[in-house]
Amino acid sequence: MDGSINGEGSLRPMTWSSKPFRRPKNSGNLKIKQIWGIICFFSITTFLGGLLVTKGREPINSNQIHIKGAANTPNREIVKAMGINLPTSLLEINPKQLENNLQKNLPIKAVAISRRIAPLGIDVQILEREPIAFALRKQGNNQEKGMVDKEGYWIPIINGTNESSNTSKGLIIDGWDPSKKDLIKFLLRNQTSLGSPLKRVIFNPNGNISLQTEFFKFVHLGNKSNLLDQQLKAIAQLSKSLPNKLTDTSEIILNLKNPSKPKLFLPNEKNN
Repeated sequence: MDGSINGEGSLRPMTWSSKPFRRPKNSGNLKIKQIWGIICFFSITTFLGGLLVTKGREPINSNQIHIKGAANTPNREIVKAMGINLPTSLLEINPKQLENNLQKNLPIKAVAISRRIAPLGIDVQILEREPIAFALRKQGNNQEKGMVDKEGYWIPIINGTNESSNTSKGLIIDGWDPSKKDLIKFLLRNQTSLGSPLKRVIFNPNGNISLQTEFFKFVHLGNKSNLLDQQLKAIAQLSKSLPNKLTDTSEIILNLKNPSKPKLFLPNEKNN
């Protein structure tokens, strides 16, 4: 029935739909699948937990440690550097601690260690540093022979097994020290632009740097690292301009402590 309110508008009776409520199709199947999914998840989780507790207490030995990426370092040295007492159970192994031990004791860029339940063991993935030059450093009263990579990091020689073919040219970094890594990196990166092959980099105890190349017996650079780029360019320029009869002797000494005023000492000349 329609009615009016204050003479305006009208009221209409409310009507209800006669269509029955319908549930979405396959809603029952969806719920069943969800229930089964939950059951399967908890079943698998329970199974793996039980397997970890059972297998994780079994001892593992060195032959169950699988190492990948170690082309230059023997597996026995890697296991030794991990600092793990074998045999030991899988649950007693802390992968993070073993990774820290390896990075501390070996010349590697990165390492990832994971425990494996089936088959029982440890997986070790290593990214090694690649040696590109020989190196010498002071250890007390002794001199230790090693190698360096392109970033200047020290790489110990392990029974001669990790001497890379990249070091066959015989370049030597003499007087390596951790504080010299950036300088070594810079010199190694620019060695091909010197005009003649670089043979030796010498870090003297007084802080001065000297080079030996195929053309120059010594190139004295001093200790001002901010001049190094300018000095290397001067070496390249002089290598090109000197006559062959001089460079063939390999006895020339070059003083580049002041690169704007280079001093050249020929064989038999006095070097001040």
